Amino acid sequence: MNTNLQATREPDGQIRLEGPCWVTKKLYSVTVSEEAAVKYFWGDALAQNAFPDLSTGQREFLISGTSPEGWKQLFGDSVSEPEIADT
Repeated sequence: MNTNLQATREPDGQIRLEGPCWVTKKLYSVTVSEEAAVKYFWGDALAQNAFPDLSTGQREFLISGTSPEGWKQLFGDSVSEPEIADT
C-alpha cells in the first residue's frame, strides 16, 4: 500500500490522492470516492475491488507508488500496465 499520498477533498466530495512516483519522482494523482478510499486504506477491500473503475495502472500507483509512466520506464513499451488478478 502506497503510504506516501496526500488526500485532498475535491469540491464534488471525491478524494484526490496525490504523491510522487517512486520511479519518475513526478507527482501523480488519482481521484476516488471517499467510501472507496476508506475501504481500501482501512484494509476492508483489495484495490481491484475498492476501485473497479480505475485502470490497472492507477490502482498500481495506489498499491506500490509506481505511476503508469514509471511502469513504462521500468518495463518499456513491450509490457502494458500491470495486470492485477481479480480475487
